[in-house]
Amino acid sequence: MNRSAFLAVATIGATLIVSCTNPVDEHSLGSTRSERVPAGDGQVTRMALSGAPLGIAVAHAGYAYITQPDHAQTFPGALARVDLNGQAVTDSFPVGWVPSLVILNDRQTRAYVSNQWSQNVGIIDVATNTQIDTIPTIGDPFALALSEDNRTLFVTTNANQLYKFDLTTKTAQGSIALPATSHHILMGPQGRFLYVATRDGGTVMETDAHAFAVTRTFTVGGRPQDMAFSPGGDELYVANELSDVLHVITLSTGATSDIPLAGAGEGLALGNDGRDIYVGLVFSGGVQVIDRASGQTIRVIQVGGIPREIALDYNGHDVLVSNESGWVDFIEPSDSTAPAPPPPPPPPPPPPPPPPPPPPPDTGYVRVAVCCGPLGVAVSGDVALVSQDNGGSLARLDLRIDTLSNSIMTGGVPAYLAFNAAGTTAYVANFGSQNVGIIDVASNSQTKTIPVNGQPLPIVVTSTGATAFVTTGANRFYKISVQSGSVADSLDLPATSHHLLNLNDTLVYIATRDGGSVLEVNQLTMTVLRTFVLGGRPQGMAVAPNRTELYVANELSNVLHIIDLATGTSASVALASGGEGIALGADGKLYIGEVFAGLVEVVDPATRSVVRTITVGGTPREVATDAVRHRVLVANEAGWVDIIR
Repeated sequence: MNRSAFLAVATIGATLIVSCTNPVDEHSLGSTRSERVPAGDGQVTRMALSGAPLGIAVAHAGYAYITQPDHAQTFPGALARVDLNGQAVTDSFPVGWVPSLVILNDRQTRAYVSNQWSQNVGIIDVATNTQIDTIPTIGDPFALALSEDNRTLFVTTNANQLYKFDLTTKTAQGSIALPATSHHILMGPQGRFLYVATRDGGTVMETDAHAFAVTRTFTVGGRPQDMAFSPGGDELYVANELSDVLHVITLSTGATSDIPLAGAGEGLALGNDGRDIYVGLVFSGGVQVIDRASGQTIRVIQVGGIPREIALDYNGHDVLVSNESGWVDFIEPSDSTAPAPPPPPPPPPPPPPPPPPPPPPDTGYVRVAVCCGPLGVAVSGDVALVSQDNGGSLARLDLRIDTLSNSIMTGGVPAYLAFNAAGTTAYVANFGSQNVGIIDVASNSQTKTIPVNGQPLPIVVTSTGATAFVTTGANRFYKISVQSGSVADSLDLPATSHHLLNLNDTLVYIATRDGGSVLEVNQLTMTVLRTFVLGGRPQGMAVAPNRTELYVANELSNVLHIIDLATGTSASVALASGGEGIALGADGKLYIGEVFAGLVEVVDPATRSVVRTITVGGTPREVATDAVRHRVLVANEAGWVDIIR
């Protein structure tokens, strides 16, 4: 894409007059004090903040809440309270697993945080900085907004729904189906309309907040992320993470124009008293500053790391940028350079696992407590590795005695895992660190990392381990040479993928989660051979021993798809709930973790029927087969691994 040349840094006056308004959240259009504010010294101010900071909510009293999703060394996840004048953390307190976004009510007596992997919204008492209650959600919550009267909370979850909650009763009053997951929603200036960016749906939905009905849909393509309004409320700005543009939607007509970005846009806010638009370039470590009136780029500030959310400071002048790499940047209008990243703190040892909860009454398995959000699981011989996504580590299980035997430090948010055929090397997708970790199984150590563009989640390897495959949040499939430590080739995807399957070191199957399809790819030529359109949200996959059938769990359609690989036709088996992880057991049965219902269902592919249902509780994620002992392991994000016989 041709991008307009960046303009020279504009000369900004030494002082600016700031008007007085009363903002209620990070998207406020005005300021809260009437005084002269300096334009800045040209240098970004940086404050170190652990826990992969993400969401920001700014209060007119001069503080901000910032989420710390990866704070599991001391507790699952945290909210940091930051004094905006002193630019220092005054408190950090526990909330739920992977707190993502946070908002404040207009009186700033309560804050609400989406505890993504706890499947609830935390209610924060601002006076005491404590989470005093939770609102359960169906699916993992992310984006939040409040009604004008602060009595209704709007939440999106990965069940592809927009929910409306009554805050008095904490109950859902209705929901609207979304075409894809939404990571950002925004209440309109008058409180009438709520705008929902459907990230992998490529749309922005305008919803009547009172009638709770969709009134218009703006199709922008790509991956729309954060949004902000012009000071007059007549234009809506939308950062696009995939198309590398900032959309400008004229709300009176629905017309859209685009401003080129220097990379993938995610966070977005207006600063400099509404004159400038700040866009975080998440994959390239930049913050692009755009003159709102002309649409011209003033500068790109290279902040480094992974810039996420952006919020207007309470002075209406400066902006805050959360950076997942471990800091928060405070940017004034004239700032153009950023300091070096702060040194990372030494990782503390992972906490001891809590006592395991008692197993359900089903007597067919053993439960092993594993801390820090168990997510991925892989088995080779007598060894199982379990990713502890909130601990930055892998737990090693000795399957001969079903006991934890070691811990391997990996880095930020390890996700899925794979072994080579010999079991000597393991490979982990380090989601938060944007790399693939190479694990020496004998020494229990990560010996090498291979950087990738975007955040990797699924990973598979060839039998020798010479080639690894991952997909990332950049909607691409990457082929990695392990020996050279670099990406050898890549392929564009229609949507994010959370699961891969290597069939025979030639064919790789890619489940495009929000694309509703499975791609059959020849990894030798990096070409798509076939696309199986399934709808819903395809997740984990398994293949029949004779390689004639592909099995796909669907998290949204509540079915198991059975694809005949010879003909491409498919059939389905109804499940009790949405399936995510799946593995073919040594008994020839399919074991499916149902993430929203706390179930594992066992399907006989021969009869195409459910033959066993196990209530495990919690949040069952990935599933792996212990072929030696004819068992199946299920990682449960609630704090354990179930070993099913």
